[in-house]
Amino acid sequence: IVLKQYNVFLEVVAAVKKVIPSVKAVLCGEGPEEKKLRELTKEWGLEENIELAGKKSHTEVVQLMQQTKVFLHPSSYEGFGVVCLEALYAGAHVISFCKPMIKDIDHWHITNTPEEMIKKTLEILCNPRSEYKPVLVSSIDESAKAVMQIFN
Repeated sequence: IVLKQYNVFLEVVAAVKKVIPSVKAVLCGEGPEEKKLRELTKEWGLEENIELAGKKSHTEVVQLMQQTKVFLHPSSYEGFGVVCLEALYAGAHVISFCKPMIKDIDHWHITNTPEEMIKKTLEILCNPRSEYKPVLVSSIDESAKAVMQIFN
């Protein structure tokens, strides 16, 4: 849907391509914006860089995440999607516009504009010291305790 702002995803990939011509990106899912995204991919010459993979099973998405260095989450409204937690645990850096928690989360980068998202993506990808390690934000026990505190 429009609020997910996948046009920003394409914009970031197009900018990264100028610095890293061989960049590869995958966008999973289907929806009302698919035709527009396919047109933009062609218009911006990104056919070799972006795979619009369509609907994938959860297992397939997690396998793709395990090969990912940067997980872009350009949504204008979702702050704490489980998909971001899965990407972190798969070892990717997450870049989004919405801060999910008051505390900072390791490898989760918050940007305010598409330009900042581009800059942060390039910082990570161009830095040979960038770490790609699993990040567990909270265990199931910690999550259960937090929920229990809400109801106590």
